[in-house]
Amino acid sequence: MNKYQKLFKEMKKEKPSLDQNVDDRLLVFDGLNTFIRAFGATPATNEDGDHIGGITGFLYSIGKCVRDFKPTRCVVVFDGRGGSKRRKTINKSYKANRANKTRLRRHDHAMATIEDEQEAMRHQFSRLVSYLDNLPVTFLAIDGIEADDTIAYIGELYREKSKEITIVSTDRDFYQMVDHTIRVWSPIKKKMYTADTVHEEFGVTPQNYVVYRTFTGDKSDNIEGVRGIGPKTLLKHVPELASQKEFTPDEMFEKSEQLLDESKTYKKIIESRDVIEQNYQLMNLKLLDFSATHTSNIRKILEQPIPSLNKAEFQRLFMEDKMWTTMKNAPDWLNKTWLSLHAFAQQTQK
Repeated sequence: MNKYQKLFKEMKKEKPSLDQNVDDRLLVFDGLNTFIRAFGATPATNEDGDHIGGITGFLYSIGKCVRDFKPTRCVVVFDGRGGSKRRKTINKSYKANRANKTRLRRHDHAMATIEDEQEAMRHQFSRLVSYLDNLPVTFLAIDGIEADDTIAYIGELYREKSKEITIVSTDRDFYQMVDHTIRVWSPIKKKMYTADTVHEEFGVTPQNYVVYRTFTGDKSDNIEGVRGIGPKTLLKHVPELASQKEFTPDEMFEKSEQLLDESKTYKKIIESRDVIEQNYQLMNLKLLDFSATHTSNIRKILEQPIPSLNKAEFQRLFMEDKMWTTMKNAPDWLNKTWLSLHAFAQQTQK
């Protein structure tokens, strides 16, 4: 079988069936989360010795998910400029620990200085966007909004029209979104979080996970939790968090007021009310506190035709960046990974 016959066979196999819609199975990537992880963990260099791990690690990571989960549509979401501003008005220390934290984990390809690493990161990120422009994916970065909020809004938009939505991220805040349609894949743990998985691991249901998180905090975002009340103590005194019914902070405070004399934990909950309420504002993705202009921009991008796979331009970029030492068979990778999504993208271009 020559290469043309092989390609034709691959295209025929990847052609979507008539009963499949482009919005049936969404695969949504937390873009910056994926990129930072790839940049720090992938020591790959090109023929000139330049670090390219951010690009190749990202492409291989999303490509593996595409092949494993077989989506009908792929969406990559990044933070927009000034995305953290709203949360920083709530807590000025929000994400204050992020500066200069991303370092290459492999000493054999470490940069001379943090500044060198940051410059390499900026260059690779810019270049990565060019690669994504030539793949059948929808790319979003909405100024004034963090990726978490954009992804949460996408979940709301497609929750009823899609059969399955898979969010790819190591950010645990997304567990609060899990339901009959939405699930979360953790690429580091290699674990799929469904409602049952969230309950098994944390002892709470997804609809009450955000209240649980207000107590544990989030070190990655520099959000302090409630000291003196760990997960076991919390669940012992607030077992309602394990129920299918949403248990709000106000209901928890009301219960604690009534049971003040029974345990010091309830007194601590009341004393920590300001921290809990602030964390709830910071962590609750369902609040969707952004303008109609922002939501309109998101909808417009999602309604646009999905770009086709442009193998020629992708391979031109690939050759410019001299990436053949790392991605040894780019044409084969493009065909096996992206032809099916290319076919679905064509549905949107009619």
